[in-house]
Amino acid sequence: MQKIIWGLCLLACLGCRESTLEWGQNLLAAKNYEKGWDAFTLSIQEDETHWEAYYGRAQCETALDLSAEALADYERAYIMHPTAETCAGLGKGYWDERNLEKAKSYLNRAIGMDADNAEAYMNLGIIYVKEEAYQEALPYLLKAKGLYEQSPDELSLALMIAYFETKNDPACLEIIRSFKSSDTVTSAAYEYLGRLLQRKKQYQLALKEFNAAVDIDSTNVYAKVLVAEVYAQQAQYEAEIKERTRIIRQVEDQKADAELIGLSYYFRGMAKDNAGDYRGALRDLDHSIALSDGRAWAYFCRTVAKIHLRDFSGALRDYQEAVRLRPDVAFDDYLSEDPSSYATFIAYASRHGVRFSHNKSTII
Repeated sequence: MQKIIWGLCLLACLGCRESTLEWGQNLLAAKNYEKGWDAFTLSIQEDETHWEAYYGRAQCETALDLSAEALADYERAYIMHPTAETCAGLGKGYWDERNLEKAKSYLNRAIGMDADNAEAYMNLGIIYVKEEAYQEALPYLLKAKGLYEQSPDELSLALMIAYFETKNDPACLEIIRSFKSSDTVTSAAYEYLGRLLQRKKQYQLALKEFNAAVDIDSTNVYAKVLVAEVYAQQAQYEAEIKERTRIIRQVEDQKADAELIGLSYYFRGMAKDNAGDYRGALRDLDHSIALSDGRAWAYFCRTVAKIHLRDFSGALRDYQEAVRLRPDVAFDDYLSEDPSSYATFIAYASRHGVRFSHNKSTII
């Protein structure tokens, strides 16, 4: 009799035990993405018919930056269960794979299937923010905000950026304050408060916020760039050079793409030029041009450095390359702003068939 009772109790306990799928969903809700991925994979091995397992695993893969794997799982979930939820997921999968047109197509399709799908509105808005189409982003972001009971952090961040870029400073500040008073410590909130202060030319206060952003997230390169910009705006070129040097070390250590590294050398080259270190500027601009062909402004800045070093033939070649790359920019206007500094070069160029006007240089 006792054995029968024990057996019945064991069966009851087994019946109450959560399934592998539920285990994965609970881990996903707790943001334990690695263990969640394991649980969903085990669930799929046990039973391949649950679309929820593929969808949950895709969400874990998205969080773990496994974009190709996530797209495959989102697609499998959508084929098995074509609803607004899985359609929006597929749109997110294409977005992570940088196929923005397909992402928009599926997200719009999800909205057509369910006009109250908050995730689809949010992700469409975020895509438009990434594309710097801030006015287009706002209606989607605001619609999503109205549908969520509590706005996800990524939605609030996107709204903060859109408000800043559309110069709705009070609304931007409200979100920043909300972040600062919450348990969510985000570097971006401090960064954007600094940008609001910088916009008002309150440079010292801006500098404090940018440094706080870096303290929270040392990988926030853009906050470091903003620190350097504040120094540049205050003509504190030596401090700017030190900050630009830190940025270069970071992007090189992180093995960033050549374009970003080249841009970092370009800005330090400009800072050195402003500080009167023309040879140092030349070295940085050489490096920038070697890393990123076609940077017209780097050629023009190298023109200026070479003029100061009295390398007029090299300056003229760089000037002509800058004009070739960007014929829409009247580079000679910049030289004419300080004619006493560039008169000798202008005369040299004129003797070699280049005449300057206020609108455009002409080779004669």
